[in-house]
Amino acid sequence: MKGFFLFLAAFLGIVLRDTVFNGLSVAGGKPDFVLILVVFFAIFRGSVQGGLMGVALGLLEDLMTGRFIGINAICKGLLGYLVGVSERNLYKNNFFVPIAAILAATFLNTVFYYLFSVLIGGHVGLEKLILSTIPDAVYNMCFSPVFYAVFYNFFVIKSDD
Repeated sequence: MKGFFLFLAAFLGIVLRDTVFNGLSVAGGKPDFVLILVVFFAIFRGSVQGGLMGVALGLLEDLMTGRFIGINAICKGLLGYLVGVSERNLYKNNFFVPIAAILAATFLNTVFYYLFSVLIGGHVGLEKLILSTIPDAVYNMCFSPVFYAVFYNFFVIKSDD
């Protein structure tokens, strides 16, 4: 049941990002709700489940946006796995954990996206990608405390699978 809610949240996040936040973008940046969901899922579920959820939600994002099919699945899957590996070392009750995790994940996702797009022959401007990553990171960090509170209540307080 929790998986269904994550897919629904990812679907709504993608729709909101590509509709509402197109008009609310600041310096070309928009929040990446799928990235936020993958990172927080990996923090609470670990590397394997975080990686699998990253692949699934990244593929959903690829299919909905119509860009390179599979590139977000690979990037978000790798990101979910890496965040999940570090979950044992994270203190989940700390308010700054989600903000720092989202900041690092946003920049790491940009690096992965650039590397994989170059590998498949895509023409992604590195300067434009880097300049849009900074406002994306700020947007993501602004949304992270709210999402983290929901995840914390969903996975820690009510941990009935």
